Amino acid sequence: MNETPVRKPSGNVIWKNLMSIYPGAVLYGLLFNVSLMIDSIIAGQSLGAGGIAAVALGVPGYGVLAAIIYSLIHGSGLRMIWAKGRADDEGFRRAFNGGATLVCLVGLVFAILIFVFSESIVLICGGDMVDAVTFHNAVIYLCFCAPIVFLTALGIILQEVLNVLGFQTARAALGAINVAVNLIVSISCVYSFPADMKLAGLGIGTSAGGLAEFIGGVFILRVLNVRLGYRPLLLSFKEFIDTLRCGFPAAADYFAENIVMGIQNNLILAGFPGDALILPVSEVVCNISYFASGTIKGAAIATEPLFGVYYEERDVNSIKKVWKQGWLMGLFMSVVWAALFYAALPLLSFLCGMELSQDISRGVLLCMVFTPVMHTVYMFTLYYEATKQFTMSMAFAILPDSCLYVVMMAVLIPVIGKDGIWLSVTGNQVVGLILLIPIVLLVAAVTGKRKDRLLLLPEKFYTGRLLLEFEINGDSTDIRQKLERLRTPLEKVLSDSGRADGVMRCMEEIVSDMRCDSGNIHFKLLDEGDKAVLFVRSLGKRRELPESISDNASAYGVDGISYSYVYKMNIVCLTMRKR
Repeated sequence: MNETPVRKPSGNVIWKNLMSIYPGAVLYGLLFNVSLMIDSIIAGQSLGAGGIAAVALGVPGYGVLAAIIYSLIHGSGLRMIWAKGRADDEGFRRAFNGGATLVCLVGLVFAILIFVFSESIVLICGGDMVDAVTFHNAVIYLCFCAPIVFLTALGIILQEVLNVLGFQTARAALGAINVAVNLIVSISCVYSFPADMKLAGLGIGTSAGGLAEFIGGVFILRVLNVRLGYRPLLLSFKEFIDTLRCGFPAAADYFAENIVMGIQNNLILAGFPGDALILPVSEVVCNISYFASGTIKGAAIATEPLFGVYYEERDVNSIKKVWKQGWLMGLFMSVVWAALFYAALPLLSFLCGMELSQDISRGVLLCMVFTPVMHTVYMFTLYYEATKQFTMSMAFAILPDSCLYVVMMAVLIPVIGKDGIWLSVTGNQVVGLILLIPIVLLVAAVTGKRKDRLLLLPEKFYTGRLLLEFEINGDSTDIRQKLERLRTPLEKVLSDSGRADGVMRCMEEIVSDMRCDSGNIHFKLLDEGDKAVLFVRSLGKRRELPESISDNASAYGVDGISYSYVYKMNIVCLTMRKR
């Protein structure tokens, strides 16, 4: 018997989804990094190089604990994504309620720890090698930053909900609210407080931004008609460990970055003891590099929820399309963004409170050269995390940004001086990729996962047989004729023409409803041995499943129908058991 040919879709739905999400993802990444830079910029404008150095000493202290909070938030977000991919709304609500309760409690504890141990934290981060005024300013700054850990957690957990549901522009709007309030309050406080308390104003401003982000998040969710119905929920120990394990790989980059900042400060101050500007200059170069990385990582940020949804649906083709299209788009845009940031260097240097020197110019140039590789490493990190391959995700997150970063700096500074700092900032991504790709291929060979070696997907992804896959695009005129492609493979897999007719009637009703506001609908039919599974996805507004379909599922010959809305996609899954 001749097999029905599998028609592979063009990837239109995925491409249009990524393109619709990308601007918001880029803006979110940019604003997130801006929020990390604001304190350093205002400190440089108001106190000069000494203010920048004080912020550089204080940031790692609360950053490490904030990274742990972020890992819990991001882990909750991944659990929400996977629940949506399974059309499990109860699992989604539990992941949100438990995650929100957890991060609030842990954030409050960490805020208290930062306030109590502020002096010890600054000393660990290099405070014993600076003058008394800089040390005092760093401690004051850190004390008033303590509430950030708690207040920011409230806002970011709502951002994760917006991320899961595909509202990236709304997510970016929360970032804009945070930045705007932070700037207004910080500037007002800094220029009204006495000299020895100016950096306290930065902490107050950052905390105010976090609170405003939370309030704005509640308002935006109401406007978008997203009803979360929060109820305090204590997760079980297993759920807590799963949440931490899920979120730590992506947060590990931020976590390691803050630990490395403390080590970096010590290496730089020890390597250039006679250069009073070396720490402020390196802080400006790193800040501009981080500023650029927010936009460069935009494509990877946009792809992660799609990876998670398609992973739960066991859709290998869509996973590969998301990877290919997201990587190519990000690679191209990373070059564009790097060029734009280097062209804007005089303005960026001024904003950071430093005159554009040869060291800053050379440092940023060397950093921008390697930023396209940063995008690739980040794509791998988020892909492996979204597909529950946490060890590989951890390797891509930590090896370049912590292990290699400080090792390269320690080795290169004595040999080539300041260039050793600049080459370490983003050049570590190149060295990391050179080391990690052979490891991935080795894992693929050892575990037998050679079909899609870089994806490292488990065997369950290849047990089902793909019978048919196609799309109906916006230019389609004869919908009924296109749907007829499903009839032959349905009759073969179900061995029942009557049931196939029923499923076809069901599909006509679903497609008719989806076509009301969607020009792109994707179909995938799988033979799962004892059952056939049909996925239908449409890109557009939330449509809900018509009650007539749910109520008459058995009449259509369908054993189970589930619906979910995630990342601007309506997803309907029909399950038909073989008789």
